[in-house]
Amino acid sequence: ICLESEEVVVAERPLAVRSGPTFRFESRLPAAEMEFTFSTDHRLTVRSHQPRRRVCKYVVDLRFVDPGAIVGRRIAWRWWQGAAVLAVLAALSQWLPAQLGDAHWQQATWPAAVALAVAAAGLGLVGLLRTRHVVELRSVHGGAPLAGIAGRLGGPRADGSFAAELAQRVDAALAQSAQTKQQFLRDEMREHHRLWSEGVLSDAIYEASKLRILRAHDEGRAPG
Repeated sequence: ICLESEEVVVAERPLAVRSGPTFRFESRLPAAEMEFTFSTDHRLTVRSHQPRRRVCKYVVDLRFVDPGAIVGRRIAWRWWQGAAVLAVLAALSQWLPAQLGDAHWQQATWPAAVALAVAAAGLGLVGLLRTRHVVELRSVHGGAPLAGIAGRLGGPRADGSFAAELAQRVDAALAQSAQTKQQFLRDEMREHHRLWSEGVLSDAIYEASKLRILRAHDEGRAPG
């Protein structure tokens, strides 16, 4: 079964549909910004921008967005672990001579302890900078990344508000269009093809998502 066999003509959207709330997220390291605007025709307009790059703007059908968006923190555990190890070594380099009562050794290891403490602070700072808030949207069956930003965002409260609004809008979009699973998968395939043709999805991501949708289509077919 070819899910892309039928030609689809997408009608132009009315001018007065973008009336929903807008959520804006920013990242300083690296510098980037992303804006999500919900509309009354069950679409999500995504606008992303990075310095020295053109503004990227496209529309996603909310029916095919996974409501369980990835909204949270990505912690740089390796940097924090490295900082902890160096801090322990710095403490041990002074604690052991003190336990042995060797003042000369303690004085000799003092520069090394300071250097280890400074290095630990540096790794901790890097870990702090690399610990970021993440917002990422993926398609339901295709698992394709539809939009995402990682960095210094609007804060956990803003992220939670966006996730709640997204879940509510996706439910409304699904309720508006009653479809069988096979019809839904066919339309989801078309949505992926549209995003791929607009340059939103890369060739590799599109092919991988297409295979996932086809697999879900085969699993959903009744035996006969």
